[in-house]
Amino acid sequence: MGSPIQKLIEDYRDLNNFLMANGQVSESLTVAEHYRKILLLSCASYYETKIVEVIKSFVEAKASDERILAFVLNKAINRQYHTYFSWDQTSNINSFLGMFGTDFKEKITAEIKANKDLQEQIKAFLIIGSERNKMVHNNFLECKLDKTFDEIVELQEKANLFIEYLESIFA
Repeated sequence: MGSPIQKLIEDYRDLNNFLMANGQVSESLTVAEHYRKILLLSCASYYETKIVEVIKSFVEAKASDERILAFVLNKAINRQYHTYFSWDQTSNINSFLGMFGTDFKEKITAEIKANKDLQEQIKAFLIIGSERNKMVHNNFLECKLDKTFDEIVELQEKANLFIEYLESIFA
């Protein structure tokens, strides 16, 4: 069937098409307003889960002592995700890369610098995270989201490619 995010996108489109076909224009606008926020939060939550899984798997594969894994889980992974990135800076992931050492950061930064598509994927990922923070910290219901549903879908598609890239470099 696809990812839960894709299912959410399809459900919105089906509902919107139904409402429009039945002349429910104002209801369609209301649904669009809420679904955009739900989609953005869902994407941000999904990315958090995926990145935490990537780091946890990486540590599990590299740590031969169970105590190291427990320590890293308790002090560096659990409830720490939102400290990994500088969400107000949507141009780079240097703070995240730096947590894995200078050599790793320099290597990956060079890869990113040489790949315009990857730069766009990172930017999309960071925009979703930044917008998520604005919504959850500034009265979710009244927070104005400037992105349309389709713009969020486009960001999501790019950000997913960044997540795949992270999975590959930590494999």
